Amino acid sequence: MEFIKYDIKKGDTLESIADKQGISIQELINFHNLYCGTTNFIIGEKLPIHLQSLLLEKKTKEEISKIIEDKNFPLKARYRCEQFNTTKLEDRISFHCNTKKEYTVEKNAAHTRAKVKLKEYLYKINPENMALAIEAVKELEFDKENVVLDLNNDNTIKEVVNFSEIKEKWESFKPKLAASEFYRQVENINSKAAEDIIKGGGLEFENEINLRKTYDKSLLYHVLFNDYDAHKKREKNDILKFISQIFVNIPIELELQHSIIKEDDYFVEYRTVGTLLKHKIDNSVLENQYDKFYKPVIEYGFTEYNYDYRIRRMVDKKTGTIVNASALMKEEVKNNYQFITQFDLKQIDY
Repeated sequence: MEFIKYDIKKGDTLESIADKQGISIQELINFHNLYCGTTNFIIGEKLPIHLQSLLLEKKTKEEISKIIEDKNFPLKARYRCEQFNTTKLEDRISFHCNTKKEYTVEKNAAHTRAKVKLKEYLYKINPENMALAIEAVKELEFDKENVVLDLNNDNTIKEVVNFSEIKEKWESFKPKLAASEFYRQVENINSKAAEDIIKGGGLEFENEINLRKTYDKSLLYHVLFNDYDAHKKREKNDILKFISQIFVNIPIELELQHSIIKEDDYFVEYRTVGTLLKHKIDNSVLENQYDKFYKPVIEYGFTEYNYDYRIRRMVDKKTGTIVNASALMKEEVKNNYQFITQFDLKQIDY
């Protein structure tokens, strides 16, 4: 076993030195005492006055960093996620995209901080010419989804800790996006639309709040970092607010209800169902937009607007880790137009 001699500095304690090495005080003492000789033994948890140096196991900076990271984030999971986005006109599929992603997710013991890192990103899309848009921003996805999050007590996202770092990556990525084939094609058709692509990214990364909202809308984060505990007593049901994906600038509100499907000594399975608050929607506005954007293609008139929202989560009771989950979101004008998102998550070996 190789070791190094660490010269004790003013203000050093066994605890501070052990923390820098990512080990416990007892591990530090045991290693030192094994090689130091009897006159330099450490007894107790304080540095002897006469001791001028400690013997430490030789490690590289990278090894020490990994030890500290593992110590700070002991709860680790690796997930594979598959998402299907489908658009239907009268039950005929007009658009379909299948994305597969693999992530590592690490949490501290208190469940107050999480690290999420995208490891793999695969996709299939129809029409195929829309793949250019995905390819143009694929590199940015890896930058954006290498994120550290502070969590609230209810498991929702409190803050994007490394926001500044992610924003810098966006600034570095902008010239690449502007030089992409996708951007050039859009620019040739409509220069303002091309400018809006950059402006849209700028808004997303403009401040920490906007970026946090982006994560809230992504299904991995929506499934993992949310207040879904059905054991919890609530004075009233939570309300989920978001913007319609079918209609322009139409706010949608769902009343969420959480329940327990089944539970044993090891796992608990939760269900969350969202009920559309129809009284919050002005149907005349929806009908006007429908007549403008959809009726010329579909021909049939506006019928009824619905939203179906369901999430199932299986949780390991010992660690609090989600081991598998599924989600279904279906927004529709009944019989005429549907936008469907199906999402499946499973934990795999780390």
